[in-house]
Amino acid sequence: MRQRRVGLALGAALGLLSAAGCTGGGGGATGTDAAAVKGGTLHVLSTLDLEHLDPARNYVTSSQDVSRLIYRTLTTFAAAPGQAGGKVVPDLATDTGRPSDDAKTWTFTLKPGVKFEDGRPIISEDVKYGVERTFAAELPEGPPYARMWLAGGESYKGPYKNSAGLASIETPDTSTVVFHLNRPVADFGSAVSLPMFAPVPRDKDTGVNYDSRPFSSGPYKIDGFDPKKQLALVRNTNWDPATDTIRKALPDKVVIDLGLDTAVVDQRLIAGQGEDANAVSLEPIGPASVGRVLNDPQLKSRLVTGDSINTRYLSINTKHKPLDDVRVRQAIAYALDKDALRTTRGGPIAGDLATSLLPPSLGYQAEDPYPSKDGKGDPDKAKALLAEAGHASGLTLTLDAPASAAGKAQAEAVQASLSRAGITVKINEISSSAFYSTVGNTDQEHDLVIAGWSPDWPGASTYLPIVFDGRLITSQGNNNYSQYDSPAVDAQIDRIAAMGDPAVAQAAYGQLAQQITQDAPVVPFLWDKAPILVGPNVTGAYGHIAYVGRLDLVSLGLRK
Repeated sequence: MRQRRVGLALGAALGLLSAAGCTGGGGGATGTDAAAVKGGTLHVLSTLDLEHLDPARNYVTSSQDVSRLIYRTLTTFAAAPGQAGGKVVPDLATDTGRPSDDAKTWTFTLKPGVKFEDGRPIISEDVKYGVERTFAAELPEGPPYARMWLAGGESYKGPYKNSAGLASIETPDTSTVVFHLNRPVADFGSAVSLPMFAPVPRDKDTGVNYDSRPFSSGPYKIDGFDPKKQLALVRNTNWDPATDTIRKALPDKVVIDLGLDTAVVDQRLIAGQGEDANAVSLEPIGPASVGRVLNDPQLKSRLVTGDSINTRYLSINTKHKPLDDVRVRQAIAYALDKDALRTTRGGPIAGDLATSLLPPSLGYQAEDPYPSKDGKGDPDKAKALLAEAGHASGLTLTLDAPASAAGKAQAEAVQASLSRAGITVKINEISSSAFYSTVGNTDQEHDLVIAGWSPDWPGASTYLPIVFDGRLITSQGNNNYSQYDSPAVDAQIDRIAAMGDPAVAQAAYGQLAQQITQDAPVVPFLWDKAPILVGPNVTGAYGHIAYVGRLDLVSLGLRK
């Protein structure tokens, strides 16, 4: 999940990204020299459920990776490894948008020949309606861009309550959509790559039930969806590859098994037999399998390691006592054993220990305001701060964590490391299918949350505002899990948003990140990498930076 206001230009940030790639290659299943054929069934093995497929609610990277097979947006990310994957390119639109009125008006023209799964043409009204749905109170989990940027968006309540629509989205003809913004937004052409800008035909909208059966504009349509168990996709015969330079659509069918045990996924892919020869994992390999995979040349050749621009962190609810005391939050920052958390994800192969909010892959210098030897935490420093805050005898907190093997392991690592400083942590496990919806509800969120943030497109402007702007805290669909509300920080966000020079804005965001870190609303612990195992018959596998290093599903194929 992610965000942005006016700030870093995309091109300026792209050159700062580290490349993603694969450890396999020549002759291996991941090698681009391995000829893929059209046909077959690609199997995707997932330890997660898909939280939302509805484009209005889809704001989790794993679900966005999958949904790129089902529906298209005005623009999208390039299908490429490394920094090239961070480039935003046309998708449904003929270009990445044409700004006017000092970037307060953006015009997009739809490509001719784009169709829904029933063969009807996709028209500008479908895009307009799709965006308008994101205002509906019934669909709260999506990005805030429409509310933030579209003129009149602050009072619009969505099409279920106002069927007349939002006047700031114009459709002068069936192929043209015009967005009128309440401020200049230099990279609005990147914002429209998000699922919320996918077309939705009004007569197919089923409200909250659209989540289980979004109407296809991409190469695959939903054949069956059993939440927490399986999503089956088959070809959308009305998708025209001549209109789509991104999606290869090589397999005839894609079957995604959900909620599997990490050890089971690893065992199946290590064996690589039967249908598992045509399978990939959606998530990184488990820590118990790392040694075996790295020490076996054949298995290692099937390991794809994708870099990302994601930072994982422990979020601290600043609205809860005694967490409203900065000394208590700083004590948690000192106490946290980041190395133990990384170990639960597989050790150094899972990424680098995070010491600051903004990762070096975005061009920022790594800092460490809460240092400890080897990132293992400093319980003595933490105890001193707790005593200063009046909690020498310790305190008890509740941690929200996904109810998965990986989630439990991370939660127990937090529990163990904070206990050394006298902090007792109770673990509240939440189904992975409802995790972000639950912690995004300010009434249901507890004291601590294991979370993370990947920018919506490369740049700090899609990170700091959405996670730390107190004005964006909402009762549902909230992304500011720390509920951090600092007028000084909000003012800085506005000041940076108005900057026209990307380099100046980039430096200012770095300074703002330092300011926020001193308040310790979150404790960064990992800058992600994603080591993912693929079956021996799979081709075209690479980690994509937009999807936290996960495989770019649109490029996968199968060998005979």
